[in-house]
Amino acid sequence: MKSVEVLSLCLSVFLIIAFTIGGLFLTRPETFVQALSPQQSINGQITVPLDVADSIFNENTTTFLGSKNISLTPYRMTESHHTDQGFLKGVGNVTNNQTYIDTYLSDTLVQSIGNGTFETPDGKSIAWISSAIGKSVDDRWVFYGIRLFNSTQNESLSLLNNSIGLSKSVLGNETDYMWILK
Repeated sequence: MKSVEVLSLCLSVFLIIAFTIGGLFLTRPETFVQALSPQQSINGQITVPLDVADSIFNENTTTFLGSKNISLTPYRMTESHHTDQGFLKGVGNVTNNQTYIDTYLSDTLVQSIGNGTFETPDGKSIAWISSAIGKSVDDRWVFYGIRLFNSTQNESLSLLNNSIGLSKSVLGNETDYMWILK
């Protein structure tokens, strides 16, 4: 469990640094527009933003199971529990059971670490850990994260074995998505 916490902390620090440094270079509106357009990469291949059609997992039903305050100083920290019902390509319907520790760095920025499992209706599962950064956008929290999957002996979920997922989650009534890095 200690190694999971260390890895999650490292991922959190990486994401905070990456988002902070990335934000420093987006000083002009046209720079942001160029970042969203297909770009020529160093090796000559065109790269494009993540497309929801390419996502491997999407969910649109979240059940909030509860939360508790952990600390108020130096930052407010909460622990929350959720269950999502979603669809995993190649598998079908799955339940995503999850627990997150959120650290509110400001009124508009949250650092989040979590863990959980994807479970099939027949009880097969795969565990994961994650780290995410949440921003308040138009009175909703939008989280961008990275999720590291463990391995499983279950054949249907083996497509996730030791994989890394990128996720976008919006609190509220919007579909959340996850893409697998290849």
